[in-house]
Amino acid sequence: MNKKNYPVLDERKIAFAVMPEIFTAYTGTRINAATQVFPIQAYQWLSAYLKLNLKGFKTCVIDMGIIELELAWHTYKRFLLEERPKYLGLMVVTPSFFSTKLAGIIAKEVLGPELVLIHGGVHASNLASEALSETLCDVVVKGEGEATLADICSGMPIKDVRGVFYRTGEDDRSIKTTTDEIIRRLSTGELAYYVALDAMYPPEQSVKLEVLETPPRKFLTMDDLPPLDLDLYPYYLYKMPRLLAHEHPWIGFETSRGCPFHCNFCSAEDAYRVFSPDKVIELMKYFKFRNIKELRITDDQYLTNVKRGKIIHQKMLEHGLHFAINLGNGVRADRIDREFLDLATRTGLYSLGAGFESGDQDALDSIQKSLSLDKSIECMKLLKEFNVETIGFFMIGAPKDTPRSMQKTIDFAKKLRPDFAKATIFTPFPDTRAFKDWKRAGLILSERWDLYNIHRAEGMFRHPNPELTPEVLRAWYNKFYREFYSPLHNPGYAFWKIKKSIGDGSFLRNVGYAAKTFFPRLFPASPLDNIRAGMKEAAKHQKDQIDSKEKPKDVV
Repeated sequence: MNKKNYPVLDERKIAFAVMPEIFTAYTGTRINAATQVFPIQAYQWLSAYLKLNLKGFKTCVIDMGIIELELAWHTYKRFLLEERPKYLGLMVVTPSFFSTKLAGIIAKEVLGPELVLIHGGVHASNLASEALSETLCDVVVKGEGEATLADICSGMPIKDVRGVFYRTGEDDRSIKTTTDEIIRRLSTGELAYYVALDAMYPPEQSVKLEVLETPPRKFLTMDDLPPLDLDLYPYYLYKMPRLLAHEHPWIGFETSRGCPFHCNFCSAEDAYRVFSPDKVIELMKYFKFRNIKELRITDDQYLTNVKRGKIIHQKMLEHGLHFAINLGNGVRADRIDREFLDLATRTGLYSLGAGFESGDQDALDSIQKSLSLDKSIECMKLLKEFNVETIGFFMIGAPKDTPRSMQKTIDFAKKLRPDFAKATIFTPFPDTRAFKDWKRAGLILSERWDLYNIHRAEGMFRHPNPELTPEVLRAWYNKFYREFYSPLHNPGYAFWKIKKSIGDGSFLRNVGYAAKTFFPRLFPASPLDNIRAGMKEAAKHQKDQIDSKEKPKDVV
């Protein structure tokens, strides 16, 4: 210990942390049945890059999302004391902003002022002044983080690191509540927002905050990235419900970054860049070596360049590569064609999400999606022809929505008849053009970030259409699920789905999904259920490995 009784920090180590609510934000909502658990892919890319470029550098992660709430924050504190990292990287997701703030306070109290607290992610990049004044963050990484984080962790002076925000002058930020009190309150289930209100003293009025931004950093050449660090997380633990992943172990995997389109509700507007098809094949061979059975491809725009998508799957056939493949993040309905589906299904594609969004062209145009309803109809016909399980994404409360247009969206979803339909409430997140437009118009009512949830309308904003109050939006959200899934309102879908699920053996499983969808409060899904299932799979895998080593050579 040093003279202030802080531990001596490991100058060659960074820790990452995942907030407790990361997987429970939608528990109790209509997508309760699709509760996910997954390694944070951004941390895996960052870890791999640091290990490659900083010789001897160490990385570690704590995932509080897979720990019982009453233990999560205690475990976090113990993790910090055991690992003693010099650097702590926190990805800021809008709904978990206040938990992230508290995680930083605890870390600074436990490890001392020498800890370098780094925020990253889209929320932090767009609201750097908030992070540098309302939390104990030392530096905000802007945009793509691998090379920037490597410079920070190399010890380079922050002012010389490209692509960051930092503050100068007197630091008036100070902690008001003890770490033990913060952990006690969080462990009893108190909302992080209320705990955070009392955690720091308000800034001194006499201290002027100056946030400086360094010159931007060029984007990386994607093919120069190393493979995901599959050793950062025990990925065998992260078992998805079969609704989301058919095989285990699985991993999330992006083959591109950014997006060339300009939907006003989305933050993915930076430069579109991709792995070459040969690099994708190289990475897939590595995943096969690591015994990965399923790839959940998480690109925002996997099929922006349809030709590239076809080449990837053609090369998979040539190299004998086959995975269960899920394009669950969604693809544009106007980018799918017959040739792609033929190649993709032959290499393992079984499911994808398609962003249909609305059944009203004016509402669709108001989110600047640049998509026609006819293209959505053509897309759905092709997906059914190739028997690809489809999750249709729809939106309630688009800027030009009305009760009539939202009913058209429900009717359109029923007409398309995807295997599953997922509706969300249009929400202007702070990193989107919709937020900026609505704020200028005086429509943003609250910047309490934990309320920003695409499955709840909690009064964060006033809709441009005055008749679409939070209560009305919530009613239409529920109406969508009721009319799409209920046999009374959509008998054709119900009979088709029952027949299909009996044929493929998923009937009882789908009954369970239905219960969790219609009665989410009675049948809440917990991410810990998935982790327990993953632990069983991991134990079975370990036993199979032991058995194979002990098996006599003459036994086949």
